[in-house]
Amino acid sequence: MDIARCSLVELVRDPLIDLVMKTDAVDPREFELLLEGVARKRSQATRLTSPCRAGLLSTETARCSHC
Repeated sequence: MDIARCSLVELVRDPLIDLVMKTDAVDPREFELLLEGVARKRSQATRLTSPCRAGLLSTETARCSHC
């Protein structure tokens, strides 16, 4: 497995990583929930700071890449 090319989901679901997390008393499901929460907050922050939301685009038909 090339760790540098793996997504976080792939890493969390890897059996070896799972074993290491269990050895270190890390619950994989709690870790996944933590990552989901971070992703949700980042997505929300991106939407709130997009040019459309900030009023930087003048028309309703012109949308930024985040909308």
